[in-house]
Amino acid sequence: MALTEFAGRVGVVTGGASGMGRAFAERFASEGMRMVLADVEQPVLETTVAELRSRGMDVTGVVCDVSSLESVRELARRTVEVYGVPHLVFNNAGVEGYLDGPIWEATDKDWAWTFGVNFWGVVHGIRTFVPMLLASGSDGWIVNTASATGLVRANNMYGITKHAVVALSEVLYSELRSRSASVGVSVLCPGVVRTRIFEGSRNRPPALVNETPTSGASAGAELRARMIERTAQALPPSEVAEMVFRAVQTEQFYILTDTEWDDRIRSRHGSIMARGNPDLSVR
Repeated sequence: MALTEFAGRVGVVTGGASGMGRAFAERFASEGMRMVLADVEQPVLETTVAELRSRGMDVTGVVCDVSSLESVRELARRTVEVYGVPHLVFNNAGVEGYLDGPIWEATDKDWAWTFGVNFWGVVHGIRTFVPMLLASGSDGWIVNTASATGLVRANNMYGITKHAVVALSEVLYSELRSRSASVGVSVLCPGVVRTRIFEGSRNRPPALVNETPTSGASAGAELRARMIERTAQALPPSEVAEMVFRAVQTEQFYILTDTEWDDRIRSRHGSIMARGNPDLSVR
């Protein structure tokens, strides 16, 4: 079931214009794969595609809003039109989402934006591409980007979405295995990586912007600024891409990028097994 041959095969990556998505495209294109890069940010996408083509990589860009099932289906149609049925799909697009106060103050627009990209984007990718991969009869692989925050005690709406992506990926894994499918799945749970994830608000649809800022908007802005500074010194996306490449080769389901989160993972599961309360001192 492992996808071990890459040359001439087709891959799709959402959030492919920058960050980890671009790194995934570069890494697998370097193995001879033909890659479709999908992103909502058209100017950056066009620049990335031009740069990778200048290095001899066979890539195509498609503007796609993963929160829309119709847009993801159009991405699939374009992929088949240009290259054929894909063998490897990265459901990778993500945003930092609502960070602007207590969860009970989040608006319908906050929930729609954060879940629309981080969770429904993965759902739409699975609904669209898994049937295609299964019908092709060829070996294939799905990589869903969650987060280390999906394995520890959730602190915000982003963490909620990533817990959901981990659970969704586990269900997909068990169902594919129970059918002895030729398609496998990995869930990527990275720690802090050098990306623009905390600048996701730049692409927030105007229709989902709150008319009145929530009470924690200024605190949310400060948190974003601190995290942008932290991510600037974090793990390079290229290193994550190499880990993912090895994971696909070896049929690895859980992909963690570092050990920094281990204590928090143990703390959460320890509290559960002890039938106790979350340890708020472990951060």
